[in-house]
Amino acid sequence: MLSTLTLGWRNIWRNRRRTLINMSAIGIGLVLTVFFSGLLGGFQDEAKTQLDSSGMGHVELTAPGWRTHRSVKDVLPDPQALRATLALPPGSDVAARLVLRGLASSTHGNEAVEIHGVTFADEVTVADYAHTIRQGQAPAPDDAHGVLVGDELARRLSLTLGSKLRLMVQRPDGEMGAELFRVRGIYHSISSALSRRRVLVTQAGATNLAGVEGAHQIVIQIQEPGQAEALAQRLRVSLGPSVQVASFYEIVPILKALDSYMDSMILVISLFVYLLVGLGILNTMLMSVLERTHEFGVMQALGTRPSGVVGLVLAESFWIASLAVALGLTIGLSITWYGSHNVLLDYTKVVGEGIEMGGATMRGAFITKFSVLDGLKSARMVYIMALFVGLFPAWRVSRMRPVQALHAR
Repeated sequence: MLSTLTLGWRNIWRNRRRTLINMSAIGIGLVLTVFFSGLLGGFQDEAKTQLDSSGMGHVELTAPGWRTHRSVKDVLPDPQALRATLALPPGSDVAARLVLRGLASSTHGNEAVEIHGVTFADEVTVADYAHTIRQGQAPAPDDAHGVLVGDELARRLSLTLGSKLRLMVQRPDGEMGAELFRVRGIYHSISSALSRRRVLVTQAGATNLAGVEGAHQIVIQIQEPGQAEALAQRLRVSLGPSVQVASFYEIVPILKALDSYMDSMILVISLFVYLLVGLGILNTMLMSVLERTHEFGVMQALGTRPSGVVGLVLAESFWIASLAVALGLTIGLSITWYGSHNVLLDYTKVVGEGIEMGGATMRGAFITKFSVLDGLKSARMVYIMALFVGLFPAWRVSRMRPVQALHAR
């Protein structure tokens, strides 16, 4: 075996130029596969991990039916006690909210808004915009009349720090609730729609405004988004029918479709590249076999068995694949590692800071996903393809009778 590999290594350098060209072509194909896999993987991860850009959770708890009807009276009555019963993965962040639809009015106009009654110490852990405050600060925990507004809403209603803002909502009894608030801070979000429509007040402020206590929504963000479905299923079992549990795939169905689409795209790109890899190796090995038919005839005449000839040709395929894999992985993983720490594709000038998709918001600047495991999977396919296409020329030369091979030119 060792002697066959040694001889195969020597043989591929007998035509140095052809070996280098073929190795480079296969290596570049592997680079493209690793890069596109990293780019699309980064896009998928961005969609899942950037849920905090819009304050969404990987798992969300609500009262049964609230997500469908958004009725103000459908609340979880004791969110703190409910939180205490949750068995969550280490590093999870949790926040409870009252979510109200209403109208914001200033002396310069009116805007339909979504009012979140929050505990700001919890909210900043699950919502980027809650701590991206450009002016002022978040209302204090005991401030029942302070409000945090987005910079887009502030622009449209000409709000500044200290401005009066009247918020109106419909109470559970059908009456209108209205309270006068003062702007304590102005936040910035990468989503202009969110910055325009979402205002944040304290839990006490939302309770006074709507006349309800508790929480409409408990948001859970975990460090590994891939565990969200399993966590949601465990919570359904432990909490029972009194609490509706939804994973982010159910909240934003487009993310599931995106996963399927991206996986299909990676598969198509990989198959195309591997087809080119296979054709390249097949061409090289056929040319090499045809040029050395006389040599193989001499080997067989001296007693080399057909299996030995097949092993030699496959050894040459193995070495070409190994050189290509070394080149492709080195460059491909280097690019994806760099891209995982630096922005390679920046579309912020075209689409703005954020891209909104079905309720989720992603940044317009993309990074890649660095994964040695994914790179090794791609490399494995190169080896499989190399050995597979090497079988035909190996089989062809092994089937030749020595006397035929000796008379070949």
